Amino acid sequence: MLSRIIYTSLLVCLSFNWSASQVLKSVVYDFDGFDLGQTNLPEGDYSYGDLSYSIATNPLPPNDMIGDRVLKMNLNWVNGYGAFGRGISRYIEFDPNQDFFNFYFYNPIANNQNAVFEISIADDDNTDNVYESSSDDSWRKSFNIPGTAGWQLISLSLKDLADGNTGGNGIFDIAFTQNKGMLLLVEFKFTKPGSSSIPATFYLDMISFSEGILPRGTTEFDLPYKSPIDYCLLGAHQVENPGQYNLIPSHFEGMFPSSPGKKIKYVNTFLQWATNGSTTPHTMPGIGLQSLMSNGYSPIVTWEPMFLGYAPLDPVQPKLDNIVNGDYNNYIDAFADQVKLLSDTLIIRFMHEFEGDWYPWCISKNNGDPSKFVNAYRAVVNRFRTRGATRVKWMWCGNSDYAPFTSYNWLVQAYPGDSYIDIVATDIYNNHYPSSLPWWKSFRWQTAESYYYLTKYIPQKPLFICELGCRERLPADNQSSETKAAWYQRMDRELQSNFHKVRALIFFNAVATQNWLVNSSASSLQSLTDNIWNDDYYFKKSTTVSIEEHEYGSGLYVYPNPTNGIITLSYNSTSPKESFSITIYNATGKSIYSEVVIKPTDSFTKQLDLGDLAKGIYLVEMEIFNTKNNKKQSTKEVRKLVMQ
Repeated sequence: MLSRIIYTSLLVCLSFNWSASQVLKSVVYDFDGFDLGQTNLPEGDYSYGDLSYSIATNPLPPNDMIGDRVLKMNLNWVNGYGAFGRGISRYIEFDPNQDFFNFYFYNPIANNQNAVFEISIADDDNTDNVYESSSDDSWRKSFNIPGTAGWQLISLSLKDLADGNTGGNGIFDIAFTQNKGMLLLVEFKFTKPGSSSIPATFYLDMISFSEGILPRGTTEFDLPYKSPIDYCLLGAHQVENPGQYNLIPSHFEGMFPSSPGKKIKYVNTFLQWATNGSTTPHTMPGIGLQSLMSNGYSPIVTWEPMFLGYAPLDPVQPKLDNIVNGDYNNYIDAFADQVKLLSDTLIIRFMHEFEGDWYPWCISKNNGDPSKFVNAYRAVVNRFRTRGATRVKWMWCGNSDYAPFTSYNWLVQAYPGDSYIDIVATDIYNNHYPSSLPWWKSFRWQTAESYYYLTKYIPQKPLFICELGCRERLPADNQSSETKAAWYQRMDRELQSNFHKVRALIFFNAVATQNWLVNSSASSLQSLTDNIWNDDYYFKKSTTVSIEEHEYGSGLYVYPNPTNGIITLSYNSTSPKESFSITIYNATGKSIYSEVVIKPTDSFTKQLDLGDLAKGIYLVEMEIFNTKNNKKQSTKEVRKLVMQ
């Protein structure tokens, strides 16, 4: 097994299993969109000693991994040390045997000194949300980085951190589960090198955690590969007159250039159980749903067990126990009977954003018990099935962040199960709360954690972003900073790389806590037109049946992986197949190798010499052909291949 820590091309032996997956897990800071000169950063930044910091323009040309905003750290060396850090105090599900801590670092040659610093990651062993040297661990690693002409990516395996404090339990145990603790802080502490007192300026960007090394493309500055088989269909919610949500598609599509075949796929509507101050559930699916279906759209009903006319957390609102106890069975049955009358499948997004603290069905408002949510969700699905309302796809939708930061509030623990859920989803906003402190965050930062959990623990279900919104810059913001239009542009790049498993992007096109309208400015709408509407990625639908990204899957094995030369393709099936088509794509989606194997068999092995290929990410696609009931059929399997 090869063991590595990665500094661009400099290699130092540490533990790393190269067969691990590579997925962005959580962003500490990526600084995109922050104001030039900003010193007050979102969520817990701090410094001490000789270090002062501010947001600065990237001193080198920006790229997809490092944007045009970075953290500039000045060390005056008055005391000989200084630190920058972020107090995080949140649960993240870590596995030190496979997870990495990553950051980009730049020590300009003009500093005439090495950057000597120590990374500290503190956990909360006694679960009191306060770092105490007598009770908590501090996991550390030292670095001595000479001046260079460019940025360096440093990826450090968590299992190679040393416990620098004997007060804790000596175990890296940051997780929601098994009575583990919070991630309390991440800190970079710099020490003056030698006897020199010359001030220094260092730069930092994209501080993150990942499963495996940080995912990237051909170089450490490129986004991960864009798969030719991926896609992400569009949808929208917007406010219409009562009963006229069937007009959403024409109004939304009318903002963009007309193009044959370009239509949104999904239409999201909201429906509370009761309106007009009533506490008796009575609302039913309207005729607009059938109209949408008849015109080729897939309607989504965001079905909210709450009474419109009362505050969301008013004691009169339904609780999860009420649903489980059958208090609303008559209403649920009647609703199901109406759904049965529709001509096509209805998507129901039931009790969304359940790990927040703003709805009556949220886990935090029901004794902090995720099993109550699971039981209530299952009870409603079971009522539908009992009534014969089976043309329903059930969407289970969390939020991009959770509140409060407690161990019971991990969305994975509230999953009702595969037999109850058809689609998993998350909602992404920049930035919906608190309205008094509207921090600007990148799409990457907002999306990383929920995307990771949904694709890691529930990979078998399609993933949607069911609400998407970005605010405009406020008058008090630095107008030289990232615009809403630029935020959309970067979102597009991220959806086709780091978050390529998202299968639907549904805009919340309305004014609520912020102005989420896609046409809130001419530049915003133009950006969506250029980057989303004019890109077929958001309109095509893959016909691929089986997709596996790792080395082993249901039928096709590709090994060794990573490789620097010869690979073996091994295929096994439970029944004979007639022929096989093998295609290898580079990161741009261009076919660089293809072959058809006509060989009726249930298994075969083939070796390919790929030693002439450049380093980077490739896709190996195998299409398998067979005849069944006198009809030609095919399925596809795809594997990611890393050339190193």
